[in-house]
Amino acid sequence: MADSSTEYILRTHNLVKRYKNVAALDHVSINIRRSTIHGLLGENGAGKSTLVSLISGLTAPTEGTITFAGEQVQGFDVKQMEALGVFLVTQEPMIVESMSVADNLMLGRWPVKRGRGLMKTVDQRALLANAVAALEGTGLDPRMPARTLSAVAKRKLNILRALHSGGKLLILDEPTAALTLADRDHLFGFMRSLKAQGVSFVFISHYNEEILGICDAVSVLRNGRLAGEMDDISSITSDNLSELVIGRDVPLFYRDRATRHAHATSEGWRVEGLVAPNIAVGNFTIAPGEIVGFAGLPGSGAKEFGLSLFGLNHAKQGHITHGAQRYGFAQHPEDAFARGIAYLSDDRHRDGLVGLQSIAQNITLSSLGKVSRAGVIDAFAEKQVVKRYFDHLRVKAVAPSVLLGALSGGNQQKVCLGRVLATDPKLLILDEPTRGIDVGVKEEVHRIIDALTREGLSVIVITSDLDEMVRMVDRVCIFVGGQIEQEFTGADIDKDAILQAAFGTALAN
Repeated sequence: MADSSTEYILRTHNLVKRYKNVAALDHVSINIRRSTIHGLLGENGAGKSTLVSLISGLTAPTEGTITFAGEQVQGFDVKQMEALGVFLVTQEPMIVESMSVADNLMLGRWPVKRGRGLMKTVDQRALLANAVAALEGTGLDPRMPARTLSAVAKRKLNILRALHSGGKLLILDEPTAALTLADRDHLFGFMRSLKAQGVSFVFISHYNEEILGICDAVSVLRNGRLAGEMDDISSITSDNLSELVIGRDVPLFYRDRATRHAHATSEGWRVEGLVAPNIAVGNFTIAPGEIVGFAGLPGSGAKEFGLSLFGLNHAKQGHITHGAQRYGFAQHPEDAFARGIAYLSDDRHRDGLVGLQSIAQNITLSSLGKVSRAGVIDAFAEKQVVKRYFDHLRVKAVAPSVLLGALSGGNQQKVCLGRVLATDPKLLILDEPTRGIDVGVKEEVHRIIDALTREGLSVIVITSDLDEMVRMVDRVCIFVGGQIEQEFTGADIDKDAILQAAFGTALAN
């Protein structure tokens, strides 16, 4: 039997973290083998962030021990854990875009030389030489400005900086967020090459297929406890993982396309002659109660079309018809809201929420005119709107007065959805609506959107999650080169067909 000090790079034993009388983590023991990619899975609020904060040194446990390379860790702080070789690589790349790749690689550890007197300056020659050696074979140019890097290159640079700082165990917090499928596969290949060199990873994701595709082992948390740990995941299925995450079998939502217009009473939308930056669409229609999915590579036009409808990608020409009303394209979101068009951004932290305000304040943020009288908020009207969406979306919080920043990612996303629904839209554009939320909440969001369309709401879904698209839309538009290249409806909506149309056509071009 292998010596545990050589077999495992990190082990936790009965870790507990309490905040006042609430146990955020309850006697969790995990074992991470050397030179492996260890998945960490769980619903929002399951305890993943708490566990990561403990093993990275951000906070100290209330009870329990952590062993690294066979030695028990004494005291807990980030510098100590980094000195041992444990580094947290955050979801958002920590990049100083005004600096070069080399400067970012050695951020805070630049080689110095003596200047005049007692002054010290960065030794640019040594910095570049060290960066060239460290980046060899990675495809990154040390001289390149960091702001020019792609999303996947920035994540690679974050990982390389941790390695160059002595990283042995890297904790990757949802590293595939905002990446295309091609970029994700590129990142996975990079991780496998580092694993072969002896690097160990903790890989956090909400996507079962990612865990099964890249990880060697997995630990699943539920309600602050360890629901299961598997050293070999080669024989388990996505359904097995979902059941561990939720604690029960999770029925996947499949839209009933045959009855989608049964309760639709509103009028449809028509777009004609749209010309805007990176998009040119001659004709597009969406019926009341219809869900249309947009797919394509970044810059293909899918996102740009949605932004043009909402006034964030200014159209040079074209118009929109809704029933008997004919409009030019909105030049500002306020115009779009007034016409019944709402947009939910793919980045809720940047565009969708105010963490230091309450749930109630966030829900009414885009519809203050509807709950105000002479510029003053009508408390009764506000309460009615807030109660409607707080209850309907089943936001998990004690009350709407709770600060939004205190909620899990899935519940934050529900509040963001409530904010745009409170504007009473007739056309709703959802950009990556379930990114970064767990499987249980994801299926719940799918059902909520489906129910809204039964009341006549038209919905456009822009998503890179093709499984989600296949199960929830009535029609798929494939964007290539700023135009709608192909459409799929009904039984023709197939993951492989969408992949081939969106990526195969783009690569051929």
